[in-house]
Amino acid sequence: MAERFVDVPGGYLYSRTTGEGPDVLLLHAGAADLRMWDPTVEWLRQVARVTAFDFRDMGLSSRARHRYREVDDIAAVLDAAGADRAVLVGVSDGARRALAFACAFPDRVRRVIAAGAVLGDFPDPTPEEAAARAEMRAHVARTLPLLEAEGIAAYAAADIAAWGPALGPAQRRKMEALQIANRHWIELPESLGAELDPPVRDRFAELTVPVDVVVGEHDFAGTRLWARRLAAQAPEATLVELPGADHFPMLSAPDAFERVVRAALR
Repeated sequence: MAERFVDVPGGYLYSRTTGEGPDVLLLHAGAADLRMWDPTVEWLRQVARVTAFDFRDMGLSSRARHRYREVDDIAAVLDAAGADRAVLVGVSDGARRALAFACAFPDRVRRVIAAGAVLGDFPDPTPEEAAARAEMRAHVARTLPLLEAEGIAAYAAADIAAWGPALGPAQRRKMEALQIANRHWIELPESLGAELDPPVRDRFAELTVPVDVVVGEHDFAGTRLWARRLAAQAPEATLVELPGADHFPMLSAPDAFERVVRAALR
């Protein structure tokens, strides 16, 4: 395994590369880091050259001091790994970043696997979408006060219980521990990472690469509805709904998630 710190304007990014074969870049969820991909890397490195990295403000990457473009950080990691083009596999906020990169740099992306993409408020929401966003705001209103009142461990337990209801005990503990380790990002007043302008959620029709839109049946309603929007609007998109999975399908439904990734590589 090759470990490296990739220099970027105003900081650095921690990344790991292992395996042989077609290039795959893994993008983790928010309030986590590349360690969430450890079980995936174990089998994926046998069929691909796998790179994972920590976003700024998370894991072993530097803290952001100035505004930066998230897609430029992804390009820097691919450059450092010597990958001209790659399959991008993202979960949650990592899926949003993968889609944005594919929109900005389509020539560098073979395919995107976007699992549980978190994309914020719906433009011109339907009543069902508006209700789903209200559910998400209610979740934040319930859990965020725990951070100050009872500490990061109580907050992480409540948050992961909602996002990962299908996780087993060990997987749940792993995701809670990653949130505790990445409390700096949770407590940020705002992220200095800049998305596309306009954001990718308004530009699905511009995506020119194949997209596998993956969502678990136990994910939040808003995430499931965003998956349907993405699959309907992106020109080369396929919707894959995973029974038994939640927001973290690589942990809650690992066999089904592995089949999706292996099919994408073929």
